[in-house]
Amino acid sequence: MFGDYRLEKLLGEGGMGSVYKAVDTKLNRPVAIKVLKAGLSQDTKFITNFLREVEITAGLSHPNIVQVYAFGEHNGQYYLVMEYIGQHTLDAEIQMRKRLPEDQVISIAIGVASGLQFALEKGGLIHRDIKPGNILLASGGTPKIVDFGLALTPETAEESTGEIWGTPYYVSPERLEGEPEDFRSDMYSLGMTLYHALVGRPAFEANTAELVAMMHVTEKPLPLQTYVPTIQEPTSYAITKSMARDREGRFNSYAEFIAQFEDAKRRLSQTRTLPIQSRVKVAEPKVNNTQTLLIAGVVIAVVVLTVVGIIAYRMMGSL
Repeated sequence: MFGDYRLEKLLGEGGMGSVYKAVDTKLNRPVAIKVLKAGLSQDTKFITNFLREVEITAGLSHPNIVQVYAFGEHNGQYYLVMEYIGQHTLDAEIQMRKRLPEDQVISIAIGVASGLQFALEKGGLIHRDIKPGNILLASGGTPKIVDFGLALTPETAEESTGEIWGTPYYVSPERLEGEPEDFRSDMYSLGMTLYHALVGRPAFEANTAELVAMMHVTEKPLPLQTYVPTIQEPTSYAITKSMARDREGRFNSYAEFIAQFEDAKRRLSQTRTLPIQSRVKVAEPKVNNTQTLLIAGVVIAVVVLTVVGIIAYRMMGSL
């Protein structure tokens, strides 16, 4: 038992704590509980900020955000109680399927961006750790953002010391360089996540986390077409723009980001519903079979007469 909750199964562990599947014994419903590491539970400043952020996230009711129910303390350890929707993450989906189809990646992009937009508009929240492991896939494939534990609020943004908690495969260049973060930092991480889902590997890979981090600052990802030649241009454009090294090169709002992916979704749907003949634009002359045979006969006759003329000319020249 952990307070009023019966822990049943360890779902995962991270830098801030462990997540368990549990049962709320009072309401008799399944929940997910994140138990913070003992060291963090002793950090007064961390707990104060975290409580402020939990209060805000608890008020975020959105279909693409995992609902927070409660926050408490048990034997000196703080814990967070959340909606339980299973443990299937986007990370697990990628590992299982290697590469996700374009339409599914587009749906994930729209859903996650919608959740991030809501959190930004409702509480000024910046997630700061968007990655495949923090996107749960509910029944029907609906993506749900989890773990706002590293989030910045308008109050805590100025207090951020620039420490790098995020996963190096997806962290933004400005964060790595100690610059102030804004919603476009989450957008960059989401773009990197979508790239990984679509091609089956992160945009940047190296032997150490330090080298991966350096690549975010100095390199550009290979074009998506390198791995997925069939990708639509609108989808490729949207993901590539969201991954721009300079944040000014990214979308100016989540509304723009979502609109671009909605357009890509519409175009992909139209392409799939078109007859095969309509997908390849080839101009074909409208000539019936009789005309075709007549033209072919004339061409052959001209060629034969030309050859005969050349032979006759050479024979007369030799006399």
